[in-house]
Amino acid sequence: MPETVIPVLAILASLVVLAPLVEIGGAGVAEGYRELFKASFGSMVGVGSWLTSSLPLVLVGLGVALPYRAGLFNVGGEGQLLTGALVGVYIGTAFGGGPGAFLLPLLAGFGSAAALGAVAGWLKSRGMHEIVTTIMFNFIAFFSLTFLLRGGLKDPDLPYAASRAVSDGFRLGRFAGDDIPYGIFIAAVVVALTIYLMDYTRLGWRLGLLGQSDAVAVRQGVNLVRSRTVALALGGGLAGLGGVVELLGNQYRIGAHFSPGWGFTAVAVALLARGKMLPVVPFALYFGFLQNGEVRLQAILGLPGNLVLILVAAPVIIVAAVYGFRAYRRTVTVGT
Repeated sequence: MPETVIPVLAILASLVVLAPLVEIGGAGVAEGYRELFKASFGSMVGVGSWLTSSLPLVLVGLGVALPYRAGLFNVGGEGQLLTGALVGVYIGTAFGGGPGAFLLPLLAGFGSAAALGAVAGWLKSRGMHEIVTTIMFNFIAFFSLTFLLRGGLKDPDLPYAASRAVSDGFRLGRFAGDDIPYGIFIAAVVVALTIYLMDYTRLGWRLGLLGQSDAVAVRQGVNLVRSRTVALALGGGLAGLGGVVELLGNQYRIGAHFSPGWGFTAVAVALLARGKMLPVVPFALYFGFLQNGEVRLQAILGLPGNLVLILVAAPVIIVAAVYGFRAYRRTVTVGT
C-alpha cells in the first residue's frame, strides 16, 4: 500500500470511530455527522470559521514538519506560537500601523520564535534532546504570558486577563462578506516558500540528508550543529507566524486561552504528513474541521468536547500502528 494512502485511510477510519461515540453520547449517528459537516460547510460563515481554525494549524504544522524532515522532533509549537503572538501584540499595540504594517509583527514574531528554536537546536549539539528542551520552552512561554497578563500587558478596561487589542492598521481583516480571513493568502505564500526551500534548495537537500542519517549527512559535508540549529529555528519561526496570523486576523488580543492547543495538534498534523510540506495543508484543514465542529456538537447535541480529541488522536494511532507493524515485519523477514 502506498505511504500516501495510509494517512488518508486513517482519517476515514477516525470518522467511522465517530459513530459509536455519538451513540454513547446519546445522539443519533446521522445527526452527529450532519451537524459536524454543517458547522464548516453549511454557510459562508461556517467556511470562514473553518479556515480561521485551520490557519494556525497549517503554519504550526509546517513548523513541526520541517524539523521532522531533518530528523528532529519539535514539540515546542505551542510555546513558539505564543511567543510570536506576544511579540506581535506588543508591536500592534505600541504603534499605529498603516498600509503593509502587518509585515512588521509577522517578521518580529517569526524572528522571536525562531530564536527559541535556535536555542533548542544549539542545546541539541550539547547533548540535550530537542523534545525535552522544546517542551520546557512551552512552559516558559505560557508562564511568561501569564505573568505579563497580570502586569503591564493587561488591558485595564477588561474584567479578565487579556492584552489590549492591536491597532486597526495592523489587522489583516476579511473578505467575501467579512467571512473569509485574508490570512489564507499569507499561509499560501508561506506554504509555497517552505515547499520551495525544502524540495528545491541546497539547504533543504542538506536537511533531508540529516533526517536520513547523520553518517550520510557528514559524508556529504553537512555541518550537523549548524543544520540542526537552522532546522529548529525555521520550525520555531513558522510556528510563531501561526500565532501572529491568528492574532492579527482573528482574536486581535492575547489572553490565557489564546490557543486551544494548536501547537500540540500540529504534532499530529506533521506526523500524518510524514515530514512533507504540502500534505500538511489537507491534514491541518481536516483537524481544523474537527475543531470547528466541536462547539456545534456540544451546543446542538450536547456531546462532550473531548470527543474531538479522540478523533484527533485516532488517525495518529492508526498510522503509528501500521508503520510499527511494517517495521516488525521487516525485522522478522531479515531475521529469518
